[in-house]
Amino acid sequence: MGGIKRKRHSALIATLALAVMAGCTNAGENEQPSSSPAAAGASASASQPNQQAEKEPVTLKLTSDNALFMSTLAPGAQSDPVMEEIRKKTGVTLELDTQTDDKKFNLMLAGGDLPDIIVLQNSPKYLKQIIEGNQVIPLDDLIAEHGQSILKESPSKIEISKKFFSNGTGKLYAIPGIASQKGPQYKYANHTYNIRWDYYKELGFPAVNNLDDFLNLLAEMQQKHPKNEQGQPVYGMAPLFDWGLVPYEMFDRLFGRINKNNMFVYLEPGTFKPAGGILDPNVAYWDGTKFYRKANEMGLLDPDSFTQKYENFTEKVKAGRVLLSPWSWAGVDEANAALAQEDPLKGWEPLPVPSGQTVYLGEFGTNGFSNRLIMISKNSKHPERAMELIDYLQSLEGSRLIQNGIQGKDWDIADGKPQWKQQTLDARKSDPNFAQTTGIGLYWNLAGFVDNYPDPEYGIPINFTNTADIWKTQMTELDKDYSEHYGVSYPGELVEKRVQAGEIKTIYYDMDNELGTDASMPDDIKRIETKVTDYLVRMAPKLIYAANGEEYDSIQATMMDELKKMDAQRAIDYWMTNMTKASETYAGLQK
Repeated sequence: MGGIKRKRHSALIATLALAVMAGCTNAGENEQPSSSPAAAGASASASQPNQQAEKEPVTLKLTSDNALFMSTLAPGAQSDPVMEEIRKKTGVTLELDTQTDDKKFNLMLAGGDLPDIIVLQNSPKYLKQIIEGNQVIPLDDLIAEHGQSILKESPSKIEISKKFFSNGTGKLYAIPGIASQKGPQYKYANHTYNIRWDYYKELGFPAVNNLDDFLNLLAEMQQKHPKNEQGQPVYGMAPLFDWGLVPYEMFDRLFGRINKNNMFVYLEPGTFKPAGGILDPNVAYWDGTKFYRKANEMGLLDPDSFTQKYENFTEKVKAGRVLLSPWSWAGVDEANAALAQEDPLKGWEPLPVPSGQTVYLGEFGTNGFSNRLIMISKNSKHPERAMELIDYLQSLEGSRLIQNGIQGKDWDIADGKPQWKQQTLDARKSDPNFAQTTGIGLYWNLAGFVDNYPDPEYGIPINFTNTADIWKTQMTELDKDYSEHYGVSYPGELVEKRVQAGEIKTIYYDMDNELGTDASMPDDIKRIETKVTDYLVRMAPKLIYAANGEEYDSIQATMMDELKKMDAQRAIDYWMTNMTKASETYAGLQK
C-alpha cells in the first residue's frame, strides 16, 4: 500500500533538499522504509523531538482565516486524549479558535491582534499583506534549533516554502501542512450523492442516469418519508448556502471539471489548464442554480437552506430531516453510527454516479498544501515553543498521533506493522461521537502528513486504517449490504471496478499546481473578485426561487450584463493567465 508513487521533483527538489540537510534522507518523499520490521517497533524514534527534560507549561492560541475544524468544537483548550497527548509531548496547552472566518480574521489582522499560531488558508489574498506588514516572523533560525523533525522529514517543504511562500524574500515564513497522496478510498463518499441506502433499497434501486433522475429519486423518497420520527418535515436537500459558492462545486466535479478561484475559471483534470469562466452559461454556478431551482419547484429544497449554519445542517442529517449530503463528514458518519443501534441496515451510502460522470477524489500534495500554511505571529511571547509545537504536529510521530490516536492505547505494532486495536475499531463503528471522544482525526488539518501519504517507517498509509485488508474486516452491516448488492468486497471497490470498465472516471487536484500561481493577488483583481463573488452569492436566491425557467433565464441575462459591468472578464483573464502559468510550472516539476 502507500499510495501511487509520484514522479519526484528531480533536480530542483533534490538540490534544495540537500542544501537544507546535507546527508539526511528525505523520509517524507515516498522512500520505502529503511528500517526492518523489528526496528519499526521503536515507533519513529527519529521523529521524537521531545525526548528531553519536561518543559515549563505554556498556553498558545491558534486561529485561521477560514473554517478549520469540521466537527463542532467549543473554543479554547480541548481535553480529548489526543490533545492531552500533544500537551504531554510538547508542554503546550493549545487553545483553538474554532469559530473562524474571513471577516473575523480581517479584523484581527487590521488590529494587529493575530494569536501565536496562524493556519493560513487563503494565501493569495493574505500572504503578501501578512509578510509585508510584519505580522508573522521568519522561522529560519527557529527551525534550525527547534524544528529538527521538519528538517529531517520534510526538507523539500522548507525550500518550496522559501521559494513560493516568502513574498520573494527567500526566507522561511510558513510550513505547508497536510502532505498527502492519491490512493484507494473506502467509500469515495465525499463530493458525491450520499443518500439513505435503506430508502433507496425500499424503492427497488431505481436507475439514476442523470440529475433529473436523481431529483425524481429524492422526490420518491420524500413522498414515502415526509416526516422523521419526531414529526418534523423531511426535505430532499438543504445546501449549505452559508458557505458562499461551495454548494455549486459539485456541478463541476461531477462533470470532469476542477473548481478553483471562486469559479472564475475551472481547470482541466490532469494538466490543470484553465478553461471556462463565470461568463460561460454552462459552468458550475449556473448549472447548480438551475438544479436547485428545479429542486425547489419540486418541493425538495429545505426553506431554511439560505439561513442555516453548518451545525444546523449536520443536525438535520442526523435527525433524518434531509435526504442528500455531499460529504460523509457532514453528519453522515455520525448518523450511521446512531442508526446502526436502531437497525444495522439503516443508514447512508454513496449512490453510484451515473455513467459518464466523474468521481472527485479530492486534493493532494506531497509537499503540503498552499492553503494550510502554518505561521507564527509576531505577537507570540513564546515563539520557540510555538516552533516546537509546530515541529511535533508536522512530524511523522505527531501525524501518526493525530490520525490514529495514542500508541499502546488506540494502536500498536503487530507483526512489524502498526494496527488499530480492536476496541478502537469497534468504537469507530459504534460511537457517533468517536472523533470528539477520542480526538482521533479531529485535528487532521494540523498534521504534517495525512491519509494515504506513505509512512516511510512502516510502508503503509499514515492513516493506518487506509488499507483494503482493514476495510474488508471492519465493514458495518450496512456497508456489507451495499457491497453485496453490487458484488464487491468493500464499498469503494465499486468505483474502482467501474473506472477499470470505462464507465466512469476519477479526477483530483494536485496542490503542487499551486506553486506556479502568483504569490498574491493584485489589489484590483481582489476588488473585482470580491465584488463579483458577493454578487453571485446575493443573487443566488433569486435564481433558485425563480418561478419557472423563463424567469430564471431573464435573471441570468441581467446578471451577465451586471457581471460585465463589474469587470468580471478582467478577473477571468487574470486567472486564465495565472493558472496557465501554474500548469506550466507544474508540468515542469513532473519531469
